[in-house]
Amino acid sequence: MAKIRRVDHIAVAVRDLDDAIERFSRILGAELIRKKEMRLSGSRISVAYLKLGDTIIGLDQATEPDGFIAKFIERRGEGLHHLGLEVDDLDEFKEELGQKGVRIPHEEEPGGVRRECLLSPKDLCGVVCQVIEWKQGEAETMEDRINRLNRSLDEWG
Repeated sequence: MAKIRRVDHIAVAVRDLDDAIERFSRILGAELIRKKEMRLSGSRISVAYLKLGDTIIGLDQATEPDGFIAKFIERRGEGLHHLGLEVDDLDEFKEELGQKGVRIPHEEEPGGVRRECLLSPKDLCGVVCQVIEWKQGEAETMEDRINRLNRSLDEWG
């Protein structure tokens, strides 16, 4: 049986990345790990990863008016975009989900650094879950997770 290791990150869709970084830092004491512009799911986005206690928060801003983040904000406004869950075996996890009738509307291997799939929000009370298997293996401590994230962003291109 496949196992969820942890919440990998919590992603928030934002209109203004710099403003969001400032708010999360000033109000919650979050620490900026890294900012980057990248292509994900066919759209260019700007992202910032923040350390908040033992949690990684991803702030996602659209850089294209017709991209998935822009469409999300247009429909639902700023806020929770998805919950990232790290699993030990994505193939086994997907097989188990299929047996439960869970829909998987999207799969990809962004930047070749991880494999992931999205679970339909219709199956999880309106919440999109991004299920991730990192190719660089386990990262037990927060420092290990931040180092893995930085290496992955370097390879992402």
